[in-house]
Amino acid sequence: MDGPSSVSFSHIAYLTFESVLQVVIVAFSGFWCAYTGLLPKQGQKVISRLNVDLFTPCLIFSKLARSLSVAKILEIGVIPLFYALTTGVSFGSGKLLSRLLKLDPDETNFVVANSIFGNSNSLPVSLTVSLAYTLPGLLWDEIANDNSDNVASRGILYLLIFQQIGHVLRWSYGYNTLMRWRGDRGHSTTVSVSEQLEVPDLSATDAAEASSTLSGRTSSSFLKFRSKTSQIFNRIIAAMNPPLWSMVFSVLVATIHPIQHEFFSKDGFVNNTLSDAITQLGGISIPLILVVLGSNLYPSQDTPQATRNYKKLVFGSIVGRMILPSMVMLPIIALAVKYIKVSILDDPIFLVCGFILTISPPAIQLTQITQLNEFFESEMAGVLFWGYVVLSLPISIFGVSAAMGVLKWAQETQ
Repeated sequence: MDGPSSVSFSHIAYLTFESVLQVVIVAFSGFWCAYTGLLPKQGQKVISRLNVDLFTPCLIFSKLARSLSVAKILEIGVIPLFYALTTGVSFGSGKLLSRLLKLDPDETNFVVANSIFGNSNSLPVSLTVSLAYTLPGLLWDEIANDNSDNVASRGILYLLIFQQIGHVLRWSYGYNTLMRWRGDRGHSTTVSVSEQLEVPDLSATDAAEASSTLSGRTSSSFLKFRSKTSQIFNRIIAAMNPPLWSMVFSVLVATIHPIQHEFFSKDGFVNNTLSDAITQLGGISIPLILVVLGSNLYPSQDTPQATRNYKKLVFGSIVGRMILPSMVMLPIIALAVKYIKVSILDDPIFLVCGFILTISPPAIQLTQITQLNEFFESEMAGVLFWGYVVLSLPISIFGVSAAMGVLKWAQETQ
């Protein structure tokens, strides 16, 4: 089996260039469709909705349910920690650059949002799947008969968990705070604990009435508790989306071996019908993601005029997202892979995913948020142009080549 040490840096860079260029060409077709009017904004929204609600869940199920196991599910607990560390470093870089560039609070929030919300979907998923079938040395020796399909499945799993955590934070903290003009959002009236539990002074002759009153309040407190619990449950259900539901079903199928065998056994009826249909639908997802990515990069005629600090905001967002965090996170990832022999850190595709996520451009979904909130829309278009059109190709080549170099270094003394 070829490993990372058996090929030169130039060959790895060339293989990465081929994979990235493949992604760029498909994305450019989406740009061309938007330019010619073949794919207008409304069409982009319809395709995005189809992708999120149908094709991407099928891709997730076809990849994860087949290759997941109970042991792997327990191992992926390190990913939320990786997300928290990455987000913290990116937040600090955004704040630092905002201070150096002397930006006001709204401009600071814009730079911070672009710094912490990187693309964990379209570009990383497409690049990871392409690299899984191209780069040597990505097979994990801890898995018997590992192959490129399993490598791609694990890569999608790692990216999916990272993506869903980011999705929740992006559409809560990002949408409501970072990418919205500052101002009075209303003040909620709070009631102190003493006011909630205030009990009138009772005499001995009113003991029976007091007992009845306290009993009624206990019942009321129970009803309030039940109502709060119901609200939390409803919020969790509301926060779920088709990709998340697909991930849940994938875990269920993977943990119940007879069902997993029925879905994916060779020459089985369910495998030859339902599973194959889901796999075909999932195969549409990545090309459509890239087509929509390219179409989103085409400038809209409705984009408002840029502000006076346009260049500062674009520069701060790009450096705060793709450059400064990499200087901190990439050495941390490299040292963790070298010296911490825990869980999935030994998996080569996890290392590649970690590097890709660290250097990825700002998330495309930030365009939707800025449009909804009418918040620095022109600056957001500039950030996407520099992040994807100009820098994504050279930085991706650097990131993947560096990841393979780290993998070679980590395996030297093993």
